[in-house]
Amino acid sequence: MLAEVPGLEKRFVYYLEALGYIRPRRVPKRRIARRDYTPEDVARIQALWRYYQRGYSLQAAQELAARPRHYACALLSLAPAGAPGARAAALAEAYGALCALPEVVQAGLLYGGAGIDAVALLEVAEEAEVYEALGRLLARGGAASAPVVLHLARRVRGPRGEEKGAMQAYVLIKLPAKEIEAVLGELQRLPAIAEAAVVYGETDIIARAVVRDQAELDDLVFRQLHAIPTVESTRTFIVVGDLYWRRPDAEP
Repeated sequence: MLAEVPGLEKRFVYYLEALGYIRPRRVPKRRIARRDYTPEDVARIQALWRYYQRGYSLQAAQELAARPRHYACALLSLAPAGAPGARAAALAEAYGALCALPEVVQAGLLYGGAGIDAVALLEVAEEAEVYEALGRLLARGGAASAPVVLHLARRVRGPRGEEKGAMQAYVLIKLPAKEIEAVLGELQRLPAIAEAAVVYGETDIIARAVVRDQAELDDLVFRQLHAIPTVESTRTFIVVGDLYWRRPDAEP
């Protein structure tokens, strides 16, 4: 499992063990003892290594890794306008750079989003890290303009899980603040909703839908979401089928 952490050095792992930050189980072997790392060990190592690589001391990295997680959703314009062929290549490169950010746990490239090319879910210890991560993307030319950041106040799972080959979309929902809890509860019961989150900003809820086809998406948006009396408006972004990425160890 440790091979899943890019660039990780063995001596760093052994140092964490010596400090007591991780306690892998020793499995006796004929010549040397093998270490058995739990998924929790791997998650902690990954978090510490990420902060350590960014210049934090190990003590500061440990403190950050132990903090409650913050989540934010970012809507991004990834590549400047240009010739179709050149823009496609620039989009692909920028999308790869977005997925490579260690703070990103989910990302999807979008169809015709009126200036929005991608959506990403970021997991951080401090909200300021969201802007630091996206700033790194901007600095290397991976984003055409400042992203729109929606901080998540609450995140829930819906009844539908991941389906290989399914169509996905992100739906931004606007409604009166006093109705947010009730609508969030209704979204959890809709079969097409995989997850939904209450966010700060002009949008009130962002939901990820997993549907079988365009007809099911149309039914969800126009006949189910807009049938909720308190929903004022929606904005839908369809994910490019094979350009949705989720970190393997991300929280479900």
